Amino acid sequence: MANQEFKNLTKSFSKININGSYYLYQMSLSYSIADVLDYLGFNKNVIVIDYNGSVLEKSLWQKTFLRHNDALEILSIAGGG
Repeated sequence: MANQEFKNLTKSFSKININGSYYLYQMSLSYSIADVLDYLGFNKNVIVIDYNGSVLEKSLWQKTFLRHNDALEILSIAGGG
């Protein structure tokens, strides 16, 4: 019985990959890429987002919502010489 309860619970969550680590989030809520960046505390002025293997334009961060098995790589831009 406990196994069935676990399966029912996990059906309400979705999995995403952020920088190589997997996270669960509640599927009944919609999260944009911008929401995730805010939650994680990133400075949006110095990062680039690789979304499922392609660079995602900054203008699309607020309009792009997480889906099951999405992969995000959050890359920091570093200056140097």
